[in-house]
Amino acid sequence: MGNPVQNLDDDSPKQRTELWDEIDESYLVEWWKANFFIRKPVLFGTWDGVFTSCMLNIFGLVVFLRAGWMVGNAGLLLSCLIIIFTLFVGLCTVLSSNGLFARCDIEKGGIYGIITHVFGGKAGATVGIMYVLGQTICIALYVTGFAEAIVLKLDPEPSNQWLLRGIGIGTVVVLTVIALFGVKYLIRLQLALLGILLVAVFDFVIGCCIADSTSGITGFNKTSFSNNLQSNFAEGQSFFSVLGVFFPTATGLMAGVNMQGDLKNPLNNISTGSLAALTFSGFLYYLFAILFACTVESELLKSDYMIASEVSWVSWLFLCGLYIASLSSILGSLYGAPRVFQSIACDNIIPIINIFGKGRGANNEPVIATITVSVVSICFVLVGHLNILAPITAMPFLLTYASINYAYFSLSMSEESAIRTSTILDQYKKYESETTPIIKDNSHGNSESYPLLDSTLQSEKSSYWHVSLQSKWLALIGYLLSILMMFLINWIFALVAFAVAFVLYFYTRTVSPGTKPGVSTFVFSKWSYHVIRRCVRPLPDEDRFVVATETPEVHYQTTQLTDENVDYIDREKVHQSVISEHIET
Repeated sequence: MGNPVQNLDDDSPKQRTELWDEIDESYLVEWWKANFFIRKPVLFGTWDGVFTSCMLNIFGLVVFLRAGWMVGNAGLLLSCLIIIFTLFVGLCTVLSSNGLFARCDIEKGGIYGIITHVFGGKAGATVGIMYVLGQTICIALYVTGFAEAIVLKLDPEPSNQWLLRGIGIGTVVVLTVIALFGVKYLIRLQLALLGILLVAVFDFVIGCCIADSTSGITGFNKTSFSNNLQSNFAEGQSFFSVLGVFFPTATGLMAGVNMQGDLKNPLNNISTGSLAALTFSGFLYYLFAILFACTVESELLKSDYMIASEVSWVSWLFLCGLYIASLSSILGSLYGAPRVFQSIACDNIIPIINIFGKGRGANNEPVIATITVSVVSICFVLVGHLNILAPITAMPFLLTYASINYAYFSLSMSEESAIRTSTILDQYKKYESETTPIIKDNSHGNSESYPLLDSTLQSEKSSYWHVSLQSKWLALIGYLLSILMMFLINWIFALVAFAVAFVLYFYTRTVSPGTKPGVSTFVFSKWSYHVIRRCVRPLPDEDRFVVATETPEVHYQTTQLTDENVDYIDREKVHQSVISEHIET
């Protein structure tokens, strides 16, 4: 053991290299850093990354606590319609985001990166912050539901709302600490949570199949099923108020997009994982609605938020799934929202939030952004009621989904317009070369008559299977439906959401006027005008352009002004002035 120590003072490069190669770097790092914090980047795939995150966010607490309440108020038929609206808006958004990833080279930023690439930094920052706000309120929503489930189990008719708020605040603090340990442990935890969640679902299904007839719980009964088919809204409730409570189940669709920088193959992973999670969650939505309609009376569904645990085979096992669903949804939002906020801050579009761009570790964990999101979510936890927070949560998400759908529609229309323009100009050049002389400029040489299309718009579509499902018209329908749903759910909350978005946009435009524009050249107002005009006054299908019958061939040649010119003395002395000789042939 003495020789290596003596070689420490040896100047031989070979001996120094061998010495350092034998040293284990783990001894140079504190044990708590080596065991709890990530030192190397971690990449995930379709199922361990995207599907798991989306599934835990889509199929979460709202289904466990409010699916029965939805059936009791809206009835099975309208409940199925509510599920269709929710899934359709989600499907349009997922397909639009997949189409944007297929057409654009977006390396980071998630939703913020998509909107920025298409519409520019000002619009991207506005939509990105609205999405972060929605995720932050969503944390408060899930925390409130988690606390509500605990309080209702302890006291079916709680009188102290501050107990609920206290449990919620404590939950946010604990989960924030867990989220700060890093993405590797968060994802590993979510895999275990998903397994427990699926066990709870299986427990609920078995409980419905073997349920005995007790007070309000009838088991499979034709009378209960027929009574639950039609709506029976409680006082103050309507179809759209119930839709506003249920729609936050679709707020986890973009969880896979937020993981873009942590995926092995983002395009394929996000597309396959998101669509698989949406399909499986939709199946579970309908399963819960049908089972509730068949086994529980309407009045009990409306009054008892914990009815699902009473129907389940093993009540405590279902409660574990309920609590797990809440915690996993919170963790998913705590993972996604700070990373989008960090991306916005790093781009220096809004200078006052630059501090939130700082990260830690190989995965650049957004510590400051995570803490800020947690603090803001605690403020919304103080609202203390899930039915109030749900429609508030829906507004930023519907606005974000509308932006994504419109982005895909706009990009598709811009691409078609660019291709159409280039085709017309190609035809014109071909006709011009055959019938008329070409104007020549000897000083600059020959050049193209029109600029090349943007490289992003020229990129070939991916060969993945999901590309065939994408449609600009489906994106347009998703865009219009998202805006319409905002005002139908709650027009006051919708106006507030739009007001906040406009304030953010104009502030961003003021502090960052030179932000790079997006690649989209489409203007919706002009397109709408032409569509209406074509409906009123149809235009010819042919593309027409006017070409002069005779164009004389003209050559231009530039020469330097010298004292040899006749009017040289009479001219003003201007630096590098030139004249052009007109030569007719």
